[in-house]
Formats: sequence, structure tokens, C-alpha cells
Amino acid sequence: MYKKLIGSLTISLLFLLSATPSFAQQNDVKVTGTITDGSGAPLAGVVVVVKDGKSNNGAVSNTQGVYEIKVPASATLLFTCLGYADQEVKLGASNVVNVTMTEDAQSLDEVVVVGYGTQKKKDLTGGLAVVSKQTLEMVSTNNLMDRLVGQVAGLNITTGNEAPGSNQTLLIRGQNSLTANNDPLIILDGIPYSGGLADLDPNIIENMSVLKDASAVAIYGSRGSNGVILIQTKRGSQGEFHVTYKTKLAIAEPMQRIETMGPNEFIRLKQDMGRLKNNYSGEQLDPLVGSIISASEKVNYAKGITNDWQDYVFRTVFTMDHQLSFQGGNEKTTYMASVSYLDNPGVVYNSNYQRTNVYASINQKMNDWLSVGLTTQFVNRESGGATPNLEHAIKQSPYGIYKDETGAYYEEPMDYSNLPNPMKDVNADQKRTGRNFMANGFLDLKLPVKGLSFRSQFGYNYRSQMNGTYYGRNTVTGKKVDGRAELANNHTTDWTWENVLKFDRDFGKHHIDFTGLFSMQEAQYTAASQSGEGFVNDDSSFYRMDGAENKIAISSSFWKENFVSGMFRVNYGFNSKYLLTVTGRADSFSAFAENHKWAFFPSAALAWHLGEESFIKDNASWIDMLKIRLSYGANGNNAISRYQSLDRLYSTNGVKYIWGDGSSAANSAYLPSDGIGNPDLRWETTYTANVGIDFQFFNGRLGGTIDMYLSNTHDLLMSRTVPIMNGYSKILYNVGQTRNKGIELTLHSQNIRKKDFRWETDFTFSLNRDQIVALRGDGNDDINNKWFIGQPLSVYYDWNMIGIWQEGDEFTFTDKDGKEVAHQTGATPGAAKLEDVDGNGVIDSQDRKVIGSKQPRFTMSMGNRFSYKDFYFSFLFNGVFGKWMTDNVANISSYTFGSGNYIHGVKYWTPETPDAEVVSPGYQASFSHGYYKKLNYVQLRNITLGYRVNQKFVRRIGLSAIDVNVSVNNVCAFSNMRQMLNYDNTWFASFPTARSYVLGLTLTF
Repeated sequence: MYKKLIGSLTISLLFLLSATPSFAQQNDVKVTGTITDGSGAPLAGVVVVVKDGKSNNGAVSNTQGVYEIKVPASATLLFTCLGYADQEVKLGASNVVNVTMTEDAQSLDEVVVVGYGTQKKKDLTGGLAVVSKQTLEMVSTNNLMDRLVGQVAGLNITTGNEAPGSNQTLLIRGQNSLTANNDPLIILDGIPYSGGLADLDPNIIENMSVLKDASAVAIYGSRGSNGVILIQTKRGSQGEFHVTYKTKLAIAEPMQRIETMGPNEFIRLKQDMGRLKNNYSGEQLDPLVGSIISASEKVNYAKGITNDWQDYVFRTVFTMDHQLSFQGGNEKTTYMASVSYLDNPGVVYNSNYQRTNVYASINQKMNDWLSVGLTTQFVNRESGGATPNLEHAIKQSPYGIYKDETGAYYEEPMDYSNLPNPMKDVNADQKRTGRNFMANGFLDLKLPVKGLSFRSQFGYNYRSQMNGTYYGRNTVTGKKVDGRAELANNHTTDWTWENVLKFDRDFGKHHIDFTGLFSMQEAQYTAASQSGEGFVNDDSSFYRMDGAENKIAISSSFWKENFVSGMFRVNYGFNSKYLLTVTGRADSFSAFAENHKWAFFPSAALAWHLGEESFIKDNASWIDMLKIRLSYGANGNNAISRYQSLDRLYSTNGVKYIWGDGSSAANSAYLPSDGIGNPDLRWETTYTANVGIDFQFFNGRLGGTIDMYLSNTHDLLMSRTVPIMNGYSKILYNVGQTRNKGIELTLHSQNIRKKDFRWETDFTFSLNRDQIVALRGDGNDDINNKWFIGQPLSVYYDWNMIGIWQEGDEFTFTDKDGKEVAHQTGATPGAAKLEDVDGNGVIDSQDRKVIGSKQPRFTMSMGNRFSYKDFYFSFLFNGVFGKWMTDNVANISSYTFGSGNYIHGVKYWTPETPDAEVVSPGYQASFSHGYYKKLNYVQLRNITLGYRVNQKFVRRIGLSAIDVNVSVNNVCAFSNMRQMLNYDNTWFASFPTARSYVLGLTLTF
């Protein structure tokens, strides 16, 4: 099947490459040149046409500002670009025409992509942020979302696992739901996309729009409550055929390693543990005589054998990313095709990732009233290799070794079962593959009514994944059971058909833009998995599951869902000053019961171009644009189980069907689920109010946006306990309410704009507060799920450490009955002193409290771009502040239990160091409490230095443009948290953030 698919794509690619007929006439000449802005920087996207219409040819400047066009020798060229004044040049003796575009601060008609169409940016009434191709290319990573970090106010991107090919968690304006999905809706080229964003090649992305407030996302109704991200891929353009080759070669390493104790420091730690925990003294503290280290460690200690286990699990790797693209077209046909290959081994041993992307797009103008287009993408990704356990590697003793003289892996290098060998299963045969095929076609009709048009668009997406692992006899796990195999496959198909009717027309000072939509979508998922143990040999790996003899397990799953939607949107403008948008969308979702499938989500927005009023224009010429926005509306969240409204059965191996005389039984029985279906389930609904200000001052020198918002989410989907006499313990209800509020600021400044030198700065700031307003209607908190009325949605709830017990402290008190009572069970010098929240003098379960929110109090970023003649330089900072996280360094007992190692240079409590911040290594908590810290960090995410080779030299060697750059990603971080592999995940088993040194080259032919 895939060979046929790849063959079809290859044929399509060849067709695209041959689809450019020559329109050159006998008297035409080829004109080339470079287009720059006032600072001399190349200007992409400038449209070049013949003014008097003597030729139908046109061209668009590429990223290097270069264009080529064939026109009559006597033509006058017209150069146009949004934000710049038009330029006209009459051809003379030279066929090289270089143009410098002059910025026009009053030209604020930049067109941006919004849902189901485009709109002038100055006429937007909703909250929307646009990320251009130039901004995305500022960061040279091969993951699309990594390029978006810090670029949009209100968009929080976290990566708990930095493994190559992994997907990030996205939150727009915080968390709204407790149990349903909080992910934003992704729209790829107008069609909902549910695949992994890591599958997409960043090189084919033209721009991205992030829709944030109710008015902007209302057109997506039931799935817009968490925000919407619109991704637009690149398209062909009129002009000469161009070939572009891009490559990035990089060396990557962990941005930070955990600095653990060396051999001498480790022995001192074990001696401190012995005397503080077990009252050891004298020879008992001798490493060879006593028992402070294990027998295996003693052997290596005597031989002087030591290891840094992180040398085994971390590595420096070489990565490469290649892309070859083709682009061109004429007034009838435009096309683009791209093939890319990424080889990105991870910085953890055995982590490997390869991705191949094939992309093709063609648009055809059939005549003056009909246009069609087709975009296809194919993605093939492969990853493999069983990775070591990072936490076990970090905590291993420096006197441990991971394999014996024969090469066999020790299961427990230090004779302690709590710290198994981190390398014990790295020889497992593991393979993960994924394939994704997307096709998106459209038909545009201009109807015989002025301003009226119709578009029909159909999108299809097929995704498959296979995960297979075989633990052979050369692994510790496989050796025990004569081989273990695991195999899982899943397939997802979805299609979307959307029909849009648009009416866009001016009536004097009135402008009306109407959009109507009818949409249908269906998705289907199937999965199967199996595992088994006991194979005759290891030859067949996981490909012959029928060879298993023991512990055979088989499972499968299936779901199907449907959407039907209708939508209208009306944009009205009067005199280019006063704007109104009214939107309504009705959605039907198959997961809800018959009486609640449909829901309607309305919104309205107003905007006032205050800067266009005479009292502003006549008295404040420094104001280029000033607009006030106000919006309010409702959006839904449908993210529940597909069959949650129905009574369900579940399969169990614990209870079996009995057949005949009872001598045989089925493998499993189907029993009623512990939760009964609820036919009254309905949508979670979020009501959002937004006030915004858009501004631009000083002839384009300073511009930005300020937004303030308040969201209330009602009818939360939550389980509710019911009397057990019903035969069920719980049922899903629409109860509960949450609230979100915040402020966002985006600034862009042109600090210096000279002919040869330019400096620009972008700054974002986001502050968000979420809160649980109500839960199940009874006013009670849900301690098991750590949900508390009046508190943030995601919190740490635990005993709070306020200090360390010291020698001489009063560990007991006398109660009212004259009994001597311990303040805190197990408290001794060096133990954690816990807060007595209720003030009764005794630490118990009632003294747990909300420590803090897992979401940051605010985030910010700052990017700077410089250009000097043909050189350019940029850097990007982003910061996270006030985010509570577990402090694993403070939890010394999680390291020292058994014979674990600890962190170098951290002062822990002993009688000689009473001022330490970390408890005694001998402390064993009677209360299973954690350690927490409010995280603040600023990370230098990227530095790039580049050079655009002089055009005279480039043309001399037959090329259009050459761009060479070097960059460093994840340069460094400044934090109050000690020793972290990943600033989104303090757990030491998380895949570390990689620092990469990148050499980039772009050649345009």
C-alpha cells in the first residue's frame, strides 16, 4: 500500500515540476534583481507585475529578496508589498533592477488568516496573534512547536519529555476544564488536524495564527473553548521556476547534566547516614569493614574502580535536516513541492528518530469564476532503541558497574532492588513507526452576484502507528522469562467536508462581510495489542507473536465519532472606524445523548478605530493606529468519552463465564461498568469577555496589543458518587464551574532603522489566574483529586515543610489532659519540620494544605533581531515565573535509600551543619510528604548569526541566493532550581533538554 502511495506522490511531484508552460514571447527580456527595505535587509513577498498589462507574467520575491520575471523590453514594473509604498520602475538598458521599498506607516492593511477566510489585520475585532514565516525561521529547530515558544502572549508550551519526535502540551490562556481536554484545536490549511505537530516539517509553514478570545474562536464552536491554532502551509507563486535546498547540520548534547557526588564525597555521605540513622561509629564507618556500602561496592572500592553512570546514558550526537523544494507558476497555475529528511538521534543512549516528509500543492485558475487546488502531505517517521532509565543512572553509586566480564548485564549493580541497572534492557529490539497521509482539495466559485463566492473543501487524513518491543535473552527482563514480546498497532482515519458561502461588498461607507458554513466530520479509530513470554529463541523478535507460550494477552479497541455543524459570521464596518462582528455556530456531536447532541454558541465583538477620529488625527500625528476592541461569547468543549452517555460493559479476566458442567470457562466475562451512562450529559460551555487595545505609534516605530480577559466555564463534566444500591458507584454529571482571567501584552519596536543597520525587538508578557468556583454543588472539596474551591485547577496539596528540627527543640508538649504528646510523629534532629496548619499542636492529615499552582504566575519573552548590510543576528529569551514544582534535590531520602548517590555540593543537615536547607540523610518521614519550590527561570533559547552572500557573486556562479548561518539552541538557563535536566519536568527520569550547535545553508537556484 505504501509503495503505491509513494509512487503516486512521485508521479504527482513530476507532474508539478513539468506544469510550468513558457509564456516568454519573442520580444520579452528576463529581468532580475533584489528587493530590500529601508535598512537594506532582503524583503520577501513583494509582488512584481507589469503596470500597463502588456504581460500576464508576475513574480514574488523570495526570502532573499530576489525575483525574476520575463516582460516586454519597454515595460514599467510595479512593485507592491503590504506595509510599503508602491514603487514603479521603467526598464532601461540594464536588465538588473534592484529596488528599495519605502515603509508606509499608514498602510496597515496586512491580510491575516482567520477562520474560514482572511481579513485585514486593522479590521480584526477579536483577539488574534500572527506568527510569520520570518519569525518561525528565527529559531533553527526541527520541531514546529519549539519555534513557537515565547512568540505568542498567552500560549504556554511545555515539554515534559524532550525525546526527539515527542509532542508538547499546549495551553492557550490557561486551563478551563478539570476532566475534559484542554488542548487547543489545530486547523491545518483549513481542516481540523488531530495528528502530532512534531510530524510537520517546519520548513513548509508559511504562517500561524493563534485565536484566543470568544469572538475569534466562535466560528469553531464546540471545539474552540481552549483556543485555536491556524497553520497555513506554503503555496506556489507567480514567477520563474525556483529550486531551494536547505540543510541544517548540528551537534547536540544535554544542555545540563546532573552533577552527582564523586567517590570521596559519596563515602562521606554514607558515613553520615550510618552515624545519624544507625548510630554507627568506629570501624562500622569504615567502607571495607562496616556495612555503609554493599558487598559489590566494596569490591570496586578496594580496586579503585569508579564510574560516572551518566557517561553511559548521555551522549553527543550529530543530526541532519535536508529539504529540497520546488516553486513556481504563472497567472493560471501555481505550485510548490517539497521533500525533506530528518535524522535526529537523541542525546540519551539508544534514542533514535528519523522523519521523511513529502509535500505537494497546486492551485489552478480554470477561468475567471472557477479555481481548484490540491495539497497533499505524506509523513513517515521511525524511532527505536530501548533507552536506559535516567533516574536509576543518576542515583547509582560511583562504585557500581553495569555488566560483568562476559558482557552480561547485572540486574542490581549494588545489590539493592530499589536501584536496578539502568542499562539492563538497552539491548531490547524496539521499533516505533508512524505514517500519516493528508489530502486537502478545494473548489472556489465566483457566483454571478457581485461579492458572492462559494468554496467547497474536503480533507482526508490517515494515520497509523506500530510499536514493537522484544526483550531477548541478552536483556535482564528477557533472560528471566525466555524472551518477552510486545506489539501494538493503531489506525485512525478522519475526513472533513466543509462548504462555505461568502458575501463581501462595500456599499458607500458601509462594508458587509458574511460567511455561512455547513460542515461534516467523521473520525474512526481501531487498535490492537498483544504480548507474550517464553519463546524458543530470539530470532523472530516481536514479529512472531504466535510463538509465545506464557502470559499471552490480547486486547483491542474501537471508537467512532461524528460532527455536523452550521455557522454564520457577519462583519460590518462603517466608515472604516466602527466595526461589528456577530457569530453563531451550532454543533452536533455523536457522543452526547439524543436530546443534547446539538448546542449553539454565539458571540459578538465591537471595535472602534479611535485613531481615525479627527480629534486624534488632528492633534496626535504620532499615532498611526489606535483601536479598542470588546468581545463576549460562548464556546463549547466536547472532550468526553465517545460512549459516556451510554451504559457500558467492561471485560475482566477476574470473572469468567461458566459453560456446561463447569469444566470449561471463557477467558473473560463482560460485566456492567462501575459508572452508569447519563443521557442528560451536555457540553461544557465557556463564556469569555475580552477587552483589547491595538496600537501603532511613531511612524511604525512602536506597535503592540494589550488584552484583558475573563472566562467562566460552566457545566463541567465530572463524576458524582451515587448510592451503591443502584449497582453503580458513580455517574458522570454536568456540575462545577471554573474561572480564568488574565492580561496579555505584545510589543514590537523598530529601535534603529538605518540604510545599513536595523534593530528590532519583540516582547511578550502573559499573566493568568485560574480558579475552581464550584465542584459538585455541595460546597465540598475533592481531596482525592486535589480539587479545592477557590484554588487553582492544578495544585500541589501536601504537608508544608517550614524548616528542619534542630537539637534542643521541643519535640513534645503537654496537652490539656496532662499527657505528653509528640508535635510530629518521628521528629528528630535533622527531620523536616511540618507546618501545623490547624494550630492544634499535632501534625496529622488535617495539616495538609495547598502548596501552590502547577501553572506559572506569569511568562515573558524577548527577541531581538539585528541586520547590518548582508549580515543578520538574533537571539531569543523566554522566562517562566512563579510555577510550583517538586524539588527533587531536597528529597534526599529518595536518593540515599539503599545505596543511592546524591547531588554534589548540596549541604544536608548534620549536627555540624545545622543551617542546611536539606534534611538529614538519615531522615525517614513518618508522613509521606514531598518537597516543593516555586520555580523561576529565564532561558536563552536561541542565538543565530547569518550572512546572505552578495548578490553579484551569487549571480556570477549561476544561483539566485545563498544564505549561511550558525546558531545555538537552548544555550543556557538561569534558575533558582538546582540541577534540572528539563525545566518543564523536575523528575530526573525525564528526557533532557538538548543544546545544539547548528550550521545552516540555503541555496536558491
